[in-house]
Amino acid sequence: MLSAITKQNSTTSSFQTKPLTGISRYYHRRRLDRHGASYYVEARELCPLSVLNDEDRFVVVSFDHDDDYLVIANKRVYLTPANSIKCTSNVDCRLAVVDLDELEHTKRYDYDEKFAHAYTNYYDSMDELRQIARDQYSRGGAVWIKQSALYDAKTDRCDYYYSTSYKPAGV
Repeated sequence: MLSAITKQNSTTSSFQTKPLTGISRYYHRRRLDRHGASYYVEARELCPLSVLNDEDRFVVVSFDHDDDYLVIANKRVYLTPANSIKCTSNVDCRLAVVDLDELEHTKRYDYDEKFAHAYTNYYDSMDELRQIARDQYSRGGAVWIKQSALYDAKTDRCDYYYSTSYKPAGV
């Protein structure tokens, strides 16, 4: 019995939380319902003001469900947990809050037009994305997205609706 208690204590005391990395240091997804389908993607309460007030760092973009990347200067740049917080994968045109500082350091791959989809977004350069971020910031301050999931019992289907602090890039 004593060895079981000691073993339990040794495993619980070694439990540590991972330090936050990438965009998760500054933004998080706050659930609004018990299922987690309705939520806010918003700045963390302890996000440094110098980061939060950086007008060309965070941008809301749309992207195609099948792509999971943006095309910047004819290169694919994938949206990863390090550089973005994405909204639901259950719709064709998805939204994400993107940290452009992290996105700049993301590996780039050649892009071929034959892989284009309906909501594939193209940007000439990172400077264009930074300009969009400045425009969005000037309209609403720090970026945020609200996703609302509405369940229809008659059709047994869930529809997703978005509210943003301004019009997302690419829409």
